[in-house]
Amino acid sequence: MGEVSENEAQNILKNSRRLQNQKKYSKAIEGYNIVLENKNMSKSIINEAKICKLLAERKVPVLNKYSFLPEYMNIGKSGVDYYKSNKCNYTLYGEYNPVKKYFNYQPDWAYLESPSFKYDKNGIPMVKYNGKFYYNAVTICQYALYLYDGYIDTGANKDKFLNTADFLIKSIKKDGSLRYEFKFGYYECLNEGWASSMSQGQALSVFTRAHHLTKDSKYINAGQRVLKYLLTPVSEGGVMDNLGALDKSLEDKIFFQQYVGKTSTYTLNGYIFTLIGLYDWSSVHCPQNIYYSNVAKRYWNKGLLSLKYILPYYDIGNFTSYDLYHIIKNGPPSSSDFYHCIHIEEMNVLYNITGDEYYKDIRNMWMSYVKN
Repeated sequence: MGEVSENEAQNILKNSRRLQNQKKYSKAIEGYNIVLENKNMSKSIINEAKICKLLAERKVPVLNKYSFLPEYMNIGKSGVDYYKSNKCNYTLYGEYNPVKKYFNYQPDWAYLESPSFKYDKNGIPMVKYNGKFYYNAVTICQYALYLYDGYIDTGANKDKFLNTADFLIKSIKKDGSLRYEFKFGYYECLNEGWASSMSQGQALSVFTRAHHLTKDSKYINAGQRVLKYLLTPVSEGGVMDNLGALDKSLEDKIFFQQYVGKTSTYTLNGYIFTLIGLYDWSSVHCPQNIYYSNVAKRYWNKGLLSLKYILPYYDIGNFTSYDLYHIIKNGPPSSSDFYHCIHIEEMNVLYNITGDEYYKDIRNMWMSYVKN
């Protein structure tokens, strides 16, 4: 079509979105390509066309409430600047195996004691919040996985790993949840006793490996309890939500919330850590876990389907957003150099597990934003 004006591009973009939501995906993509070929357009138009095209290629509609706002680029640029000044980096592992090393590398220095981090008398990590030390279920899970990685590398840490896994078992509440006994300020205050899908999912990754090492049924029982709570809907006091806050038509698509509050925030990193936990637990095929491994596999697949509908929205043009609160509340996105690394690693592990080139393409795109 050649050069088009910005006004024409906006009209093409609007029409393409309409076609996309009529399931005329090929026609929509043609329109997006016209916009994308005109590099002199404003960044907001180019990036909105890019995001919508990614969705159209997966044959899913675009949210009516979504638009790429000009300020996204400034927030993304700040994220890139922080990333480079802090010398952040990501680690891309190859094949992922639920009983081998975990995909999210934890350096030794992450577990050195400091004014805000210590170990109790039994070697369990504690983190300081509001001037007091507390147990943090995700920190404990990640420490256990760090110890397991060390065991795989050197044969050391087995007893420490199992000790940490056993502490997690003792921490499980009657309803199967792993609770946080401190207040936490996110977009809203989470009161003592809040729960998170991420701790449930990462506990499944720990118990998968603990059972592999010991064949002890206590880890099966613990994993089943944790899984049951993970699959409890938010409306019933759990952490399993749906995508309905983004669009009513998506209420049948699940989402595991890292933070459960009055507003659904759709935090990406915690969601994918949760999915990896489901994938890990689906690999535990001993006779007493066949039913639960099948349940985990079913929800792993449901979770991947949900990603198909929302993953591109985390892209803010030159960086990634921590969550989708900016779409829910029509405000600025939240970005982090650390979590941009995590997002890249998560796309990498999803590609390695599924073989779906889509995750590889997203990974490469997000890597390109922070290359020197």
